[in-house]
Amino acid sequence: MRVAGVAGVMAMLLAACSERPQPVTREFPDPDSAGATLLASRCSTCHVAPLPSAHVAEAWSTVLNRMQMRMRSRGYPVLAEEEQRVLLEYLQAHAATAVK
Repeated sequence: MRVAGVAGVMAMLLAACSERPQPVTREFPDPDSAGATLLASRCSTCHVAPLPSAHVAEAWSTVLNRMQMRMRSRGYPVLAEEEQRVLLEYLQAHAATAVK
């Protein structure tokens, strides 16, 4: 009887662990814009894409450059110049107004 109980618990644990975690999605400002589309698609390859309000406007250029270097070093395709411009403009337009 005890073995059946342990087996039942193990079966439940296995079933719970076999489900794939749901991807984290965020609601971005101006979600239909080219900038939001780039943020959602290109900035979630390695991590959850940050909200534009995660940084002040002045910080986003440095963050974007750092992410480009990381992508390049890991063999991921980097953003084209036009994509960088569109994404940076979007991030800065919706950035935090004060340092958190």
